[in-house]
Amino acid sequence: MRIALKSSIGKGIQFFVFLGLFSCLSQIDFPVEIKGGVLVVTGRISTIADQNIIELGRTAETERLPEPLSGASIEVFDEFGRVAIYSEIETGVYEAQNVIGIVGRTYHIEIKLPNGSFYKSKPERMPAASGLDLIQYEIVEEKVVDFEGIPTSKMFYKIYANSTLDSRNTYLKWRVTEAFLLSPTDFPDPFGSIPPPCFIVQNADPQRIVSIDAGKLATTQLKRQLIASREIDWSFLEKHYFSTYQSSITKDAFEYWRKVDILANQVGSIFDSPPAEISGNLICLSDPLEKVLGFFQACNETFIKKDFYPSDLPFDLRPLVSKCDFTGNTDPLSYKSRCINCIDVRNSSYRRPSWF
Repeated sequence: MRIALKSSIGKGIQFFVFLGLFSCLSQIDFPVEIKGGVLVVTGRISTIADQNIIELGRTAETERLPEPLSGASIEVFDEFGRVAIYSEIETGVYEAQNVIGIVGRTYHIEIKLPNGSFYKSKPERMPAASGLDLIQYEIVEEKVVDFEGIPTSKMFYKIYANSTLDSRNTYLKWRVTEAFLLSPTDFPDPFGSIPPPCFIVQNADPQRIVSIDAGKLATTQLKRQLIASREIDWSFLEKHYFSTYQSSITKDAFEYWRKVDILANQVGSIFDSPPAEISGNLICLSDPLEKVLGFFQACNETFIKKDFYPSDLPFDLRPLVSKCDFTGNTDPLSYKSRCINCIDVRNSSYRRPSWF
């Protein structure tokens, strides 16, 4: 079993961006100060029909996730005219249904907010494909040093990508989403009713941003690229899915995510050059001086989905974490809060994904 040592990173003022899908707001620590009320836009048009998602929000003045922004009108266009409308499916989350991005087409979005502000993205040309060949999974024990300098051993689920690069002029980015079941405690009742389960869909490793410029590699075979590391915790007690997406993106999108990665994970001395400001590809047409954060991208994507069960673990997780099974104690306070109100867990919903 491989052992790795991690060190903690000093925490700066936080800026949050939307990553992943279906309101899976993900926290990323940035060592820069962001003012509250700034519009954040992130999303894509994809070659996968159910991945055309855009998320809108406004940054908070304190260290909190952005406030989702509802009621916007969002349309996507190519060079021939309007392609689709993004409809709001959850607060601040918009989806274009029954749309598949076409390689070689150029796309941009136009956003109108309830207050009348109008925004437009820079056109993005859908890149050619570069397929995902194989995904490898590994369970690893790592020593993690907490903020108090105390090392502890934890188990992690690692995900690696293996890809054949079709062209040296290729830019790739990976994202891994997870979905898992959370069944609340079933307390006895005279009607024998069973509380409905919750489904949590979110980014599996939000702090990790993995993208590459194929032109800077010495080979066309990418092997064992680490794209996600997920601590094994209570969420593995029931059925768990991991969906790995490999996106062929434009050079502009690659440069944007490279800068995001620098700001999110830079660890250096005071003599290091400060990272460049993150410039997205959206502007406010009604107020050109307004700062807008985020990026709308055209992604040629392939994906692999993997289901995972507690029996797949090489050890018994049940003695290590608290399950929600009824123990005979009828006092709700004796159970974990997630077992009583599973809908209160971040990114939780009663809506079962169609593929779950």
